[in-house]
Amino acid sequence: MTIRLLDFGQVGSLRSLAIFHGVGYAMREDTPDTITITRPSDPFVSIGHHQDARTEVDLDYCSEAGVPVYRREIGGGAVYLDEGQTFWHTIFHQSRVPTKLADVYTRFLAGPVLALNRMGIAAVHRPVNDIQVGGRKIGGTGAATVGESMIVAGSLMFDFNYELMVRVLRVPSEKFRDKMYSTMREYLTTINRQLGDDAPSREDGVRILMESFSETLGAELVLDEPRPDELAAIAEQEERIASEDWLHLDGLPASGDMVKIAEGVKVVEGVHKAPGGLVRATVAVRDGVVDGLVLSGDFFMEPAEALGELQDALVGVRHEPDAVLGIVKEQLGDVDAPGLDAADIVAAVMAMPQE
Repeated sequence: MTIRLLDFGQVGSLRSLAIFHGVGYAMREDTPDTITITRPSDPFVSIGHHQDARTEVDLDYCSEAGVPVYRREIGGGAVYLDEGQTFWHTIFHQSRVPTKLADVYTRFLAGPVLALNRMGIAAVHRPVNDIQVGGRKIGGTGAATVGESMIVAGSLMFDFNYELMVRVLRVPSEKFRDKMYSTMREYLTTINRQLGDDAPSREDGVRILMESFSETLGAELVLDEPRPDELAAIAEQEERIASEDWLHLDGLPASGDMVKIAEGVKVVEGVHKAPGGLVRATVAVRDGVVDGLVLSGDFFMEPAEALGELQDALVGVRHEPDAVLGIVKEQLGDVDAPGLDAADIVAAVMAMPQE
């Protein structure tokens, strides 16, 4: 058994995102399973599939600073990225991976964990999708279905710009930003922070990672070149990812803007922290009935379109816990959302206080 390796080297930030999307959309059942490697040449902000860019990111600052903001098809939170990270993506056909996200992570995070251990970092996989060392996170990971493929994304995080990470995010106050910075410095680490002068070069780090993937996946990795159809798909994804429609989910209205406030109408905004991530809800309620709804957050949900279907299903429902819970349970029946259940959605939609 072999796995194809596509090493794209250092590329622009937009292309670094478009590569794994394009390779994923070009995959068919007879396409070889693939691992891609990229490193961005310029900084950017990547937001999770289910996030609202205007809520999570200081778009004005990013525009002034010349830092582009792009939405990815993988869930999770907004993150500032630059050449301090080297990204890896396992892109396998859905028919050849486990059906549950938790099992997908168990299979594909074994390689990066082994690689970090071989570098001298005592990393462990902490379910669902964290890789940690001594209680600190070292690199983010995520997974999503893209076309016929299942993609698991991660990075070798050699360096991380904590200052710019907290600056690009939208926060309620500078005091909050300062607290976020100190917390992030404490709980997020890097290869260079852990190893200092003993840290491997990027080339050696990638080599160790590929050897570890080969061992944990039980297959030889064979260096290859992208096919013409993959290059065409990557170009299409660059155009899509760079568009305002994709960044703002094809015109999804911003919080508080989805309806005109009139007699009998109120807007309820709720935030709930679930084990699987933060859930935000902006709900227009007219005469006690859900008249419009926007759900967002840094959680993972498969299939991704399930969130939009849930929003549509809740319109016209009484804005009452039991009524909302019944619809949410029905809609989430076959949805895979690790660490997120119907009660978490209800808590956000009903703007229930966090316990």
